[in-house]
Amino acid sequence: MGHMLKNLLYIISVLILSNVYCYSLNAQNNLHKNTTQIPFEAYKTIDDTLSIYDIIKSDSLFRSSNYFTDKTRPKDIYWIKIDFNKKLKIDSLWFLKSNNYAHASMFCFENKILVEKKFGLFDGSEKINSISHINRIPFKRNSLIKNQFIYLKIRRLRFSDRVMNWKFHYTSQPLNQSSQSNYLQKNIKNPVRKYIFTGVCLVMFILTFAFFITSRNFEFLFYSLYILWLFIYLNGPLLIANNIIFDDYNSTTHWFFQIAQILINLCYVYFVSFYLATKKDYPALNRVIKCIIYTLIIIIIIDSFFLYFKYFEAAIYIMNIQRLIMTLFGIGGMFYLLLTAKNRLAYFIVAGSFLFMIGTLGFFFTKSCDYMMAGATLEIIIFALGLAYKIHQEHKEKLLFEKESFINNCKALRAQINPHFIFNSLGSIQHLIVFEKKEAALKYLAKFSHLMRNLLENSIETNIVLSDEINLLYQYLELEALRFDASFEYAIHIDDTLNSDAEEVPMLIIQPFIENAILYGLLNKKGEDKKLNICFRKEKNYIICEVDDNGIGRSAAKNINSSYKKPTKSRGLELTEKRLQRFHKSEQKNIEIIDKINNHGEPIGTRVIIKIQTE
Repeated sequence: MGHMLKNLLYIISVLILSNVYCYSLNAQNNLHKNTTQIPFEAYKTIDDTLSIYDIIKSDSLFRSSNYFTDKTRPKDIYWIKIDFNKKLKIDSLWFLKSNNYAHASMFCFENKILVEKKFGLFDGSEKINSISHINRIPFKRNSLIKNQFIYLKIRRLRFSDRVMNWKFHYTSQPLNQSSQSNYLQKNIKNPVRKYIFTGVCLVMFILTFAFFITSRNFEFLFYSLYILWLFIYLNGPLLIANNIIFDDYNSTTHWFFQIAQILINLCYVYFVSFYLATKKDYPALNRVIKCIIYTLIIIIIIDSFFLYFKYFEAAIYIMNIQRLIMTLFGIGGMFYLLLTAKNRLAYFIVAGSFLFMIGTLGFFFTKSCDYMMAGATLEIIIFALGLAYKIHQEHKEKLLFEKESFINNCKALRAQINPHFIFNSLGSIQHLIVFEKKEAALKYLAKFSHLMRNLLENSIETNIVLSDEINLLYQYLELEALRFDASFEYAIHIDDTLNSDAEEVPMLIIQPFIENAILYGLLNKKGEDKKLNICFRKEKNYIICEVDDNGIGRSAAKNINSSYKKPTKSRGLELTEKRLQRFHKSEQKNIEIIDKINNHGEPIGTRVIIKIQTE
């Protein structure tokens, strides 16, 4: 996880550096290079029945562009008069350049007939196959009305601005070809920034959506949708120019991109909600987010209604309300998270939102989409870092939880091992006292208390050093030998290649096998030749422990009704196997039981081989 996160950070650093470099080059896109700006006069009306002939007769109604200080409204119609007197010195093909308008027409003569040439976005005008839709309306000197004027009829529907900020340029055919050549070259260079943004969006969308498919964490879903809608909105002209979404910009396209703005914000607040777990960690912020979600959904419905019935002014108003709400939420949310941050996740949201807001301000003041795209790219990268950090933290928490679960399960399994030898030991002490064997009782009690003290001291530990485990086994065997009047012999052997002070094993993992060997194998055997050998050795990544007895064997023990036999089925072997599987974190078999037989096929004891993984 750490190595993967390091590589991800490296890739993101490269993206940041390349993004900053590319956006620092030609941030201002001069769309009117090699053209001449020309002043104009305007006349505002709401009467759509006025014809060009009425306007030509009403020259006194026109005012300088600086006269119009108020913002445009969708119901307003602006007649523009451009004076080319003594400006067109040759009778050649000229081009008038302007920005985009929802409805726009140019009135001029063509073959001595006064014609209307529509070039508005909603008028189905021919588009330019480039990244920015720049209107180029051709005309000649003999196209001028009264040999000096061109009239335009313009109506703003998509947004409001000021007439005094409108710009019109003109250029001759040779200059226009040069300008178009330069513009095409610029279209080759400028897309580098857009393609970087596209590449970042594509990579992050695929990664986050894939994470959602595998993890089902909804922050990844809404983040991927946020990236998708942000990409569509900011790359709208590029998508339209290449016929990817729509063939041209029209009223349907306008509605689509209006709704895209709202969906960006909707996915953003959903992402913040799931990413920060606001319901649990930030209840106040969560209530605000819920209100914003409901508000945005209502705005989508209302805005769609307004645009369908062509209430453009109301649509502009409702979109401005939406922008105001999101601006206040963004600023207020950043300060709230800075003051009440529960963890570092909040700072990723603050940093990403701040960078996007800076890019938005750059767009607001310069009208260059490059700044907004740069801010969006940096925000996407910051949020990606935040998601990577959250994955890393959740992975650490999962490992910690698994470790705690492993420890608790091991403790539970260890506690389930039937400690009947403790009760039997207490019974043996009582027996010695009753028969006034005080010296033997005191000796037994001392060893028993010493064993219990060691067990209690190590009870909080899941694993202990092998040397300590062997000491506990010695103490346990001494007790069992005292309990059964030294009726068997025992020995523990440690191979020279095994460093018992450097290896850890699960506590009392061998004890159940020793207990079974004594109770079922040795005590039921007649005679005095009763031996128990315990050997420890190292093989590759395993500690091998062999518990070998020369008792009666398992098959014979099953048929004997002994006082030592447990009335209930022994679960020691099963529980020990589970402990070993949890210790090894695998389901493989770690215990092998061998029934020893002589040349005549008679049982001569049992050998148990236990494998304990060390690495």
